[in-house]
Amino acid sequence: MNIHTPGGGRVATMAPGPDDLFVVTTISGRKALLHTVDQYQHVLKLAEEFAIRMSPVPVTIKVFCLTLRETQALGFLPEGDLLRDSTPQDEAEGRELAVQACFDVLRNSNVQRHRAEALRLLKDMGFSA
Repeated sequence: MNIHTPGGGRVATMAPGPDDLFVVTTISGRKALLHTVDQYQHVLKLAEEFAIRMSPVPVTIKVFCLTLRETQALGFLPEGDLLRDSTPQDEAEGRELAVQACFDVLRNSNVQRHRAEALRLLKDMGFSA
């Protein structure tokens, strides 16, 4: 899908697929932002607003929905064991981020599969429903 904006800008995107986890935004071919897929509509709105603000300079913004493997293969996230050299503080901060992300999905996502996975992860981390 293409969204054309005043001044010759455009936002190019495809809707998320069932296995997509991330939304990557590029502006004129340069990596700009990385979000989780539950933020897709918000990211799309931001991209369109930015393209409008750039008028009269035409800008192309691409919003890609990607799986974890695709995100790593394209260099948006590192591959391998991300926790290999982590300290106990890093692990605690990572756990807090994971918990917050799961609760955000439970509060904001309308996709039942995503909500069920977030709930399962929280239970695996010791939270009870």
